[in-house]
Amino acid sequence: MQPLKQFGISFGEFNLNSSQFDIDSRIHGVMHTYRVMCHVLKLGMATGKIPEARNAFFAAYIHDMARSHDGYCAEHGSEAAAGKLPLYAGLFIKNGATNSDLMVIEKVVSNHCEKEDFKKNDPDWHTMALLKDADALDRIRLGEDNLKPEFLRIPETFRLIDFAKTLFYKTENIHLQDFATILKIAQLTNQELY
Repeated sequence: MQPLKQFGISFGEFNLNSSQFDIDSRIHGVMHTYRVMCHVLKLGMATGKIPEARNAFFAAYIHDMARSHDGYCAEHGSEAAAGKLPLYAGLFIKNGATNSDLMVIEKVVSNHCEKEDFKKNDPDWHTMALLKDADALDRIRLGEDNLKPEFLRIPETFRLIDFAKTLFYKTENIHLQDFATILKIAQLTNQELY
């Protein structure tokens, strides 16, 4: 089985454009979201947490859509869960999510911008950690010093730091409308993504 097939996601249905976001942002918009989605997939394959990574992938798709500015904000996660998840729940279900998964997605999207993590014994800790670490890997877009390894949660994430930097530098000055293209770019980083 090809690695991406195990997620059961039709990736061609997860294209993004700036009109889906409450603000058109180079910092938190389409390309950032695409990179976070790629990082979730890489982390899912590295950890073997495929169901959790599938939910984190869906969460990554909407996680920053409700931002109203690019500054620090602890509310945009709950706003995305309330306003964007209903818009895309059908897409997520079509791609393997259950009603229970939708509740997990809502929970991790709401939490992704909060400082406090779930407790380690929370059944949704891995989904939360996959999303937060994937998001953290793309902090390279804010400068070399913004990707802080000491804040990562999953041991496998540390091995993806160079991948995250390479993916960012290959995509920082382009604008893509289709997710398939960034998957191809990610494959060119000598990291097998397909």
